[in-house]
Amino acid sequence: MVAGCRARAPAKVILLGEHWVVHGGLALASSIGVYARVTCISQGSGLVVESPSLSVSEELRGGRCRRLCGLARAAEYIEERLGVSTGVRCRIESDIPLGAGLGSSAAVAAAFAAAYSCLLLGGRQPPRDLVNGAAYEAEKVVHGRPSGVDNTVTVYGGLLLYRRGSLMKPLPPPPVSDAVLLIALTGVERSTRVAVERFTSRLRLLGDQASRLIELNDSLVAEALAALWRKDYKRLGALMTLAHGLLNGMGVSIPLLDEIVASAVAAGAHGAKLTGAGLGGSVVILAPRDKVDDIRASMPAGVRLLEASLAAPGVAAQPIPEAASGAGGGRG
Repeated sequence: MVAGCRARAPAKVILLGEHWVVHGGLALASSIGVYARVTCISQGSGLVVESPSLSVSEELRGGRCRRLCGLARAAEYIEERLGVSTGVRCRIESDIPLGAGLGSSAAVAAAFAAAYSCLLLGGRQPPRDLVNGAAYEAEKVVHGRPSGVDNTVTVYGGLLLYRRGSLMKPLPPPPVSDAVLLIALTGVERSTRVAVERFTSRLRLLGDQASRLIELNDSLVAEALAALWRKDYKRLGALMTLAHGLLNGMGVSIPLLDEIVASAVAAGAHGAKLTGAGLGGSVVILAPRDKVDDIRASMPAGVRLLEASLAAPGVAAQPIPEAASGAGGGRG
């Protein structure tokens, strides 16, 4: 008999292809070893979800959700497919920064879906397609028309090659890396909508050059994937830096992001680029391990660095035995 289940799901970065993917280009995404965790414990009735970091505690059933309605939809999706429901209290804990372009909402949704469905299945590991479907339903509530990249990467882990409307291919993890992935967090809030509109406007202005630029992006993505598998990190880094230059030219970088990229490369990084929408958010840096301290020292004031493993394992759940139910939301 299980008292509950706990699950964790990783964040994600776009290695190459953001924005271009909106216009039919390829994108290469990866899970990273920074996690959201959810613990669900059986209770008499209701579906209460709390997040101390967000100062939120909500009953999700009966249309009473306010800020966590995506999770309410995920729970409905799971209950519809499994044909069962139960009273439960869930607690969210996350190390993934909000608004940084790292897929925090998808990771929380996947961890919640995995923990809740694990509980309904009597402690068994839930099917990943069930978790992925539930997380995507949650993302639709949060974002309207999401691409599906974030939830797929966090559920399956590893690498994902994606083209909107025609390709969503999970790839096996690359060879073990002796390079380090760093995430530079600017703390600068940005609007994805504004960034997409700015990029799209610039692309339209370029007319016939637009298709050539999309083809160039696709070539960079293919080359980057090949370099990753060859463990040719210098080439991969150079491709990332070039991709950042293109995004800068398309109007979605800001001086702080450019400074982070230039400082990291000058301090010995293989390469760096903005990740996600741009106009703030984060920079992903690929670096030799012996250059991490130099890169950290080179960062502009106020920028925080996270170190994360590339192609981290996807979502996973585990049961909590009855005797351990008082342990609360410990790390999975």
